[in-house]
Amino acid sequence: MDQKLVREITKLVTDLVRDERKRQFKNEQTWRVKNTRLLLKNYDILKEHSKDIDTDIDRYLKDVFNQDDLKLRSVVGYKARTNKMMEYTDLMLQAYKDYAKKRDLTVQRRYFVIQNMYISPQKWTFMKIADYFDVSEKTIKRDQKEAIQEFSIFLFGIVSLEEMVS
Repeated sequence: MDQKLVREITKLVTDLVRDERKRQFKNEQTWRVKNTRLLLKNYDILKEHSKDIDTDIDRYLKDVFNQDDLKLRSVVGYKARTNKMMEYTDLMLQAYKDYAKKRDLTVQRRYFVIQNMYISPQKWTFMKIADYFDVSEKTIKRDQKEAIQEFSIFLFGIVSLEEMVS
């Protein structure tokens, strides 16, 4: 093969590898934001699911069930993991709140959107929040999207931050 053909093949392979990496990166980014949105959307259900869970799985197994009952271990394990995940989520919500307090009104409004649409017992609508802040519903919808992306950084750390910058 001549040099020109080798260079063309090399460039083609390099471009294909770069495109594949971008696609994988985009999929991971979408996955994190999607999971953050799902976590927030199901916050109440997950909190209720993990409420009053004793994370000492062996206590359940010794008191009630045979040690070989792996299904129970799995179910209790799911609840215990959910409990830990919700503790972490609440910790990150507090960190996001503290962050928002130190920022401008737009960031504070985005935190307010997350708090009142997903976390508080009385769920607010886009319209109610828009009226409260005297802005359009479109602004609140944009705030919701940006707030979920910001909160994703609190949940997933530097990986999410790198994705937002790219």
